[in-house]
Amino acid sequence: MDFFTWVGDLSGWYWLALGILFVALEMLIPSFVLVWPGLAAIIVAALVALLPDISGEWLVSIFASLSIALIYIGRNVARRLRKSEPASTLNSRAEGMIGRQAKVVSFENGQGKITISGVQWPAVWQAGESATEGNIVVITAAKGVNLTVKNL
Repeated sequence: MDFFTWVGDLSGWYWLALGILFVALEMLIPSFVLVWPGLAAIIVAALVALLPDISGEWLVSIFASLSIALIYIGRNVARRLRKSEPASTLNSRAEGMIGRQAKVVSFENGQGKITISGVQWPAVWQAGESATEGNIVVITAAKGVNLTVKNL
């Protein structure tokens, strides 16, 4: 018995099991690649249920073509979705402060401390600006934990 005859004799349940296996492996090894051949195998399982006499050559060809097409389409959609997401400031608390207002705690030679929601942060003023304790400033940039501010 050759390979294509063997594939043609397989039940749709085998294709469904192959699809579930690929999807399960995708969960274990998140690469966003295995899910597409898994989906292709599930589609082939449905095709075998609808057309039980389809040949093994056609099944392998359809599975391979669907896998390649779905990987290509899936990668392009994922890339487009990633580009549309705003940049996260989850792991950079200081960058999340940009645009917020703060109160000056101390100032000396273009540097000082500001407070935001009761937390003190080191701050650097833009060249030529000065401040006194109690002034309100706006945060314009962040580098590490140092915030760049300007007077309102």
